[in-house]
Amino acid sequence: MTSIGYGAFEECANLISITIPDSVASIGSEAFSGCVGLTSITIPNSCTSIGDWAFSGCTGLTSVTIPDGVTSIKYGAFTGCVDLTSITIGNSVASIGDQAFSGCTGLTSITVDKDNTKYHSNGNCLIETGRKTLILGCKNSVIPSDGSVTSIGSGAFSGCTELTSITIPDSVTSIGNHAFSDCTGLTSVTIPNSVTSIGSGAFSGCKGLTSITIPAGVTRIGEGAFSGCTGLTSIAIPDSVTSIGSSAFSGCTGLTSIAIPDSVTSIGSEAFSGCTGLTSVTIPDSVTSIGSHVFYGCASLTSIQYNGTKEQWIAINESCEWLGLVVVHCSDGDIN
Repeated sequence: MTSIGYGAFEECANLISITIPDSVASIGSEAFSGCVGLTSITIPNSCTSIGDWAFSGCTGLTSVTIPDGVTSIKYGAFTGCVDLTSITIGNSVASIGDQAFSGCTGLTSITVDKDNTKYHSNGNCLIETGRKTLILGCKNSVIPSDGSVTSIGSGAFSGCTELTSITIPDSVTSIGNHAFSDCTGLTSVTIPNSVTSIGSGAFSGCKGLTSITIPAGVTRIGEGAFSGCTGLTSIAIPDSVTSIGSSAFSGCTGLTSIAIPDSVTSIGSEAFSGCTGLTSVTIPDSVTSIGSHVFYGCASLTSIQYNGTKEQWIAINESCEWLGLVVVHCSDGDIN
C-alpha cells in the first residue's frame, strides 16, 4: 500500500485510531476529514504529501507531528481541528497550503525542526522564511515585531474565536485573504501605515469590531473584506483607495454613514448591501463604475449624495434600477 485515496475514511465518526504503514507515500484529499473520534495519528516518514482537507474537522486530535519525509501540506489540511494544541513541523516541509491550520483555536505551541530552511517558529507563530509570511498564529499569538514578518498569509488567524486583539507590526505590507475571518472575539486591531493590501474576506465575520482605520497606503479593499462585521459603527477610508471590492462591507448593520473619498473610481457589486443602519452616503464624481445591488437591503437609506452631474451619474448606470426608491442628489439636480 503506497497511498490513502481521496475521502478514504471521510466522516468515519467512530474511528478512534489508525496505523498508517511505512509504505504510504501520500495521504489523499479529505482522507480522514470529519473523523471526529480520531484522537491521535502517526504519519510515517515514508509519507511525502498530505492532501487538501486531509484531516479537516478532526476535532479530537490534540497534537500532530509532521515527519521529516513530508514535503508538502496542502490547502486546509488540518482546518477546524479545534482541540489541536501543538504542532511539530519536520525538516523537509517546503510547502504549506493556505488555511492549512485555520480554525485550530486551541493551538498554543508550534515547533519547527531546526534544520528546516523554509519555515521557522517563535513558539506561537509559523513563518515562511523566504517570503517572511506569517502562515499561522496561535490564539495567544503576538506577531513578531523584529521585521521577520512582512505579510500575513491567507487564513492565518481564521476562526480564532478567542483572539480579542492584535497589533500588526510596521514590517507587514499585506494582509491575506480571510486572514482574520470569523474572529468573533476580536474587538481591536491596529493596522499600520505600511500595509498596502487588504485581501478578500480579511476581516469578514468579525462581529466584535466596532471601528477600524484603513491606513493611508491601501489602494484596494478586497471582496468581502469586512462583510458581516455587524458591530462596525464607523469606517475611515483613506484617499489612497481606488477601488472597493464586491460585498466589501455587506451586512455591516451598525454602519450609519459612509464617505467615499475622491480617489475611488469603482465600487463593486453589493459592496454595502444589507447595511440596514445606513442613512447617509456620499459618492464622489471620481467614481466611474458601480456594480449591481450596491445598496440592496439598505432599508434606512432614502437618498444618496453624488458630487457629479446627472449626466455623469446616468453614464455610470443608465437605469439606476439597483437603487430602488433611493433618490440621488446630484450637483445639478435630483434623479428619482
